[in-house]
Formats: sequence, C-alpha cells, structure tokens
Amino acid sequence: MKMLNREIGDRIGALRRMQNYTQEQFSELLDVTVKHISSVECGKSSLSMEKLIKVSKIFDCSLDYLITGEDFNSVSVALPRSILEILYSNDQKEINLLLEYMRMYGRIRKRAMEENRLVQKADDSQKETKENHG
Repeated sequence: MKMLNREIGDRIGALRRMQNYTQEQFSELLDVTVKHISSVECGKSSLSMEKLIKVSKIFDCSLDYLITGEDFNSVSVALPRSILEILYSNDQKEINLLLEYMRMYGRIRKRAMEENRLVQKADDSQKETKENHG
C-alpha cells in the first residue's frame, strides 16, 4: 500500500506542478492542510475517496489515472515518458525548466495560429477581389 500511496502522490504532485499550483493553493482547493498535501505527495499518507474525486475534477483527469497511472483520456498518454519522468522527479530545477519550455511553446504556437489565420483571411480576401473583378 505504501508504494501505491507514493505513486498516487507522485501523480498528484506532477499534476499540481503542471497547473502551476503551489502546495498552499492546492491545499486550499482541497480544504486540507499544506502538511497533508506534502505528506500525500511524499507517499506518507493518502487522500480520502472524496478528496481524490475532487482532485480528479480539479485536474480534469480520471480516478483511474490517479490510482493506476493508466487512462487513455489522461495526461500520461498525451505526454512522452521523458517529460513525465521529469515531472515525477524531485528535481525542481528540471521541472521549472520544463514548465517554462511548455509556456514558451504555448506562446509560440498561439502566435503561429494567429498568423495562419491572418494569412488565410488575406488569401480569402484576394480570392474574393479576383472573383468580383473577374
């Protein structure tokens, strides 16, 4: 049971960090103490079923994922193993670098999508102009 608590705690900690919640913020959402959150993430204690359900809603993941780490609709399927290993590690420097990379990637992708929309709008406008004059 100790190993299962550790695995669940690792997953909860990784999800919390991915959402940029501090342990304090997360403890307030769950209405538990920061000490309890820390203890859960270290595998020294566990959350009640009621709290696990709340965690699954906060992070939009299934109980299956929280308990077993497997769920085809979960974060684990969408992220490569190397990224999950960093998120599950205790290396805060590596975690922070990965999170910063993910934020930068998100900004770059958003900008590219906006640029593509502008190019498509310009193309559509040119086609409409040609059709009106042709």
